[in-house]
Amino acid sequence: MAPLTKYGLLLAAASLPFAAADGQYRSRPDLSPPLLNITVPVQDANGSEYVFIAPYSDYIQQSGAYIYRKNGDLIWSGIGYYAGFVANFHPTTYHNETVLQAFQGTMDTLHGEGFGQYVLLNQSYEHVATAKTGNHRIPSIHEFNVIDGETALVEIYLPTVTNLSAYGGNSSQQWIGNGLFQEFNIETGELIFEWNSLDHVDPADSLIKLNSSSVESGLNSIDTWDYIHLNSVDKDPEGNYLLSSRHFSTIFKINGTDGSIIWQLGGNHSTFAYNFTFGFQHDARWRDQTATTETISFFDNSADGTITFNNVSRALFVELNHLDNTATIRRKATAPYAIQADSQGNVQALPNGKLFVNWGQAGAFTEFSADDRVIYHAWIEDGVSYRGFLSNWTGTPYEVPAIAAYVEARNTTRLYVSWNGDTETKGWKFYQTADKKNRTQFLGEVARSSFETSLVWKGEGEASEVRYYAEAVDAADRVLGRSEAVRATEFIRIRDRV
Repeated sequence: MAPLTKYGLLLAAASLPFAAADGQYRSRPDLSPPLLNITVPVQDANGSEYVFIAPYSDYIQQSGAYIYRKNGDLIWSGIGYYAGFVANFHPTTYHNETVLQAFQGTMDTLHGEGFGQYVLLNQSYEHVATAKTGNHRIPSIHEFNVIDGETALVEIYLPTVTNLSAYGGNSSQQWIGNGLFQEFNIETGELIFEWNSLDHVDPADSLIKLNSSSVESGLNSIDTWDYIHLNSVDKDPEGNYLLSSRHFSTIFKINGTDGSIIWQLGGNHSTFAYNFTFGFQHDARWRDQTATTETISFFDNSADGTITFNNVSRALFVELNHLDNTATIRRKATAPYAIQADSQGNVQALPNGKLFVNWGQAGAFTEFSADDRVIYHAWIEDGVSYRGFLSNWTGTPYEVPAIAAYVEARNTTRLYVSWNGDTETKGWKFYQTADKKNRTQFLGEVARSSFETSLVWKGEGEASEVRYYAEAVDAADRVLGRSEAVRATEFIRIRDRV
């Protein structure tokens, strides 16, 4: 992540075909999810594969964690579940259970760092765990990588007082933004490993020099020199770590015993020779390891707004050959619409060789086929997401469905129902009940096609006596949930959603 003054949205997308959710719901008027602009749709947009993003910007009313169908329809709004600045939101596995993870806290917009905590929610959106790091460290936004369902890798940004004279600093410049990472047990908090960048690398190798801007002055704990900017950590079966440094434009392999650097790709001291360029990368992951080769993937930003390596961002798979110390691109998925993401981004490997790439600061995401054709693409209207993911998910909310009833005209009532986070409802059954006579009348059933479902009921009944409720049913007609019973209220006619 990098400092964001303007969010770098590719406004040319506004002229592209628009397909998005309405963004406002009668049954949940408190929710205002960001819109998605789908420019390359998929046939099975209502399938069980969902988009997980955490959009934010000054222009979004409710920044936070969201789950969408591929057609842009809302599945779940995380407003009220995660607080503050939210990032790195997606499903993971903890104690053999599929859960949601997300960072919540504050964001240092000057450096693109954060201070907060990682919170896990179960499939009913209930709290499972709040991960706490060791050594009084506060995790940053970039990484929370669950290993074997038990431990977590996190990146830490630590303002540190040190002598910066070797890097051109004067006596008043003493603050450096140190980069650390930890592995710890999520349940117990036991610290397993901690790596401190200042113990292993030379800040002089940073592409972002001291005093390169006012926020890199090192004059105080706010304007620290963010010299290394770690943004992802992975672990292999041997216990070693793969570490991405944005400001070194380098990917490191770290010895999991003593913290020494085993090899590095990119930057000023690359172990490998290669005939391509990359830089300011994110999300380095191991994909394959043998006795003589290692294959890694990463999101190649290729620019930071000042320095440009390539004019377009891409997802790269690179093979590292330890026999001749060469690095070779084995796969390249180039951004559509000539997207240049100056910060953020990630690459997700999907089944059948597909890729899902979130273009970070560009505010977009793309699904690629196994032969790297664009098969799905969307823009986040007026926002960006640090990372984005595509995943199956089963949501069974602990809260009851929400219903609203409005008198539209004499003997005509419109009913609206929704269930934030539910993925299993296939249809809604609507009912009317009278308090005094204690009678229940079935009004009708409507198949679910989006976040909110409505029914127009034409019939007699005094608003003071009649209440309405709805039941969610699955494909086998089993009742999954029931709303509260509410009275109908009058409302000013407004254009109904299509």
